[in-house]
Amino acid sequence: MNRREVLASLGSGAAVLVGVGAAPVVAEEKPKDKPKDTKDCCAECGTTCPKCLAECLKCYSHCAEMVAGGKKEYADCMKACLDCTEFCKLCMTICGRGGAMMALCCEACAKACEMCAKACEKHPEDKTCTACAKMCRECVKCCNACCKK
Repeated sequence: MNRREVLASLGSGAAVLVGVGAAPVVAEEKPKDKPKDTKDCCAECGTTCPKCLAECLKCYSHCAEMVAGGKKEYADCMKACLDCTEFCKLCMTICGRGGAMMALCCEACAKACEMCAKACEKHPEDKTCTACAKMCRECVKCCNACCKK
């Protein structure tokens, strides 16, 4: 195979890859029945969910240390924090791109944050758990407002 044939095959292969990469962008259209203020809601979720995720990760690490130190009462809180982080990530991803299932994701995220807040509130003397519960409550409000729009 000579140099021209190699370059020609590389060029056609690159054209195919560019075409394949562009297809999802064209195929994904936003539903027309979305309320006009969804962007505002998603912008708020886009700032609240990452903060909640970060707080839950801090709390998860803290609770894991507590459990390792023999305080088994932190196990449920630790698990709730880890679950909550996953729902916050999902919500950030779907809402961030304006996906068709935003309301469903926000509803699920609100429920996960509610459960996490309740688990953290079982440790009112613990500053890390208290901060996590507070941030989860803020995320619940934000996601519930988004579900209603």
